[in-house]
Amino acid sequence: MKTINKPYRFFLQASLLLVQGFYFSASAQPDFNKISVVEKYIVGYNDVTKMKFINDPVLYSEGWHTLPQPKFWQQIMRLTPDSAIVSLATNRQMLDRISMKEWNKLSEVQHALYKDSIRKIKNIPDSLTIYITAGKKDFYEFKKVMPTINRSINVFKQNGVDPWYAQAILLIESPGKMNTKSTVGANGPFQLMKPVARNMGLVVNGKVDERIDIEKSALGASRLLSRICIPYVRKMLDTAHLPYNETDLWFRLLVLHAYHAGAGNVAGVIRKINPCEGGVQLIQTVWQTSYGGFKNASQNYSQLALAAFCNFDEMVMQQNDSVYLIEGDRMLNAYATCNYAPYDRCSYLGNCISGYEADLVDGIIPFDYFITKTNIIQRELSGLAPFQTPYGDEYYNTFGYKLLKAKKTEDAQKIFKLNETNYPDSWSVYHGLGETYRLMGQKELALVNYKKSLKLNPKNEDSMKAITRLSQK
Repeated sequence: MKTINKPYRFFLQASLLLVQGFYFSASAQPDFNKISVVEKYIVGYNDVTKMKFINDPVLYSEGWHTLPQPKFWQQIMRLTPDSAIVSLATNRQMLDRISMKEWNKLSEVQHALYKDSIRKIKNIPDSLTIYITAGKKDFYEFKKVMPTINRSINVFKQNGVDPWYAQAILLIESPGKMNTKSTVGANGPFQLMKPVARNMGLVVNGKVDERIDIEKSALGASRLLSRICIPYVRKMLDTAHLPYNETDLWFRLLVLHAYHAGAGNVAGVIRKINPCEGGVQLIQTVWQTSYGGFKNASQNYSQLALAAFCNFDEMVMQQNDSVYLIEGDRMLNAYATCNYAPYDRCSYLGNCISGYEADLVDGIIPFDYFITKTNIIQRELSGLAPFQTPYGDEYYNTFGYKLLKAKKTEDAQKIFKLNETNYPDSWSVYHGLGETYRLMGQKELALVNYKKSLKLNPKNEDSMKAITRLSQK
């Protein structure tokens, strides 16, 4: 039975406490005046919505954002899966950055040799473990999680539960995804197990699963926190004779650990540490302490929460009252106020195009919106001659492959077709179309385009190999 990944263990803990007669009542309502809730206008490509988020200044006033572990995870959350960071397990000190494609080509022996070389260069003893952690930018889709945070804050408040937990859990469990089942059966934005959800009043059966409804899921999670997680952490700290306030960040982080790993595991960690006081130092010690099912994944959980809050703050607090979901729009909107020289304007507009490209890859905007906006920029660039930035067939071909890598095959096909219209004699355009159709399962169209590519460039070995492979199937 999995006990360290999702809050299933808490259901077992609750059952045990009921048998022993120690089931806790709901915790007292937190002082919402001490919880910093900010309102922002969220600007999308077709609407503007006012939303609420949590802004926690204690992250910065107490120096949590400077700790190496959250800083490490901040980088991982921004990094694409094709790259990885090499780090020390003990404190997540970053040692190197590598390509996952190249790393996966190496044998286990070569992996060991690489780590040995890092140890020698950095003077790291053999007793310390080195981790290779791939980027997770595709998982931490913070822009897509905004609406669920806004709605969950209201549910938590109505249920008398600190809404800080709503934002923390939604940012790290399954950000932007409503119906995602884990390997152990947890589901929904708050990743509740079936027995936990049912025990907290949700309907989960063969026809209905309220875990994927944001309000219902938020209600279940808030009940789990108020009835079990928060009271149990309060009890374990009282037993350890540690003073606390329930709005202390370190208290909240312990509650998150209990939500994730189970109260018994967290209580065991506290007993093992036998701390004299709470605060940053206690949490850092928790990150270095194992007990029962509380191991690496559990230690990481509050590190992820801190990192997610910091990255989310950077996005949400970018302007006074508005947040542009579309990076290209944010930059293009600022362009009107620029007083740059023509060359610098050209460079800035090129960055705007890159912003819109990233928005399309991330699924923030549809293809037609991308074309409309980039055409506007291209017209502006044409008035800056001779300082124009060249956007030829290879440039857009490269962008087409980025879309393919992000599994945006339909958008990639449109880019390559547009490139074909503008550059009908480019062999690389047809190879890109061949790759796209192959991934779309359209074998005949793939062969047609590979052959066009080969005809225009007989030395194109990639198209030749692709034709051979497809012809043999």
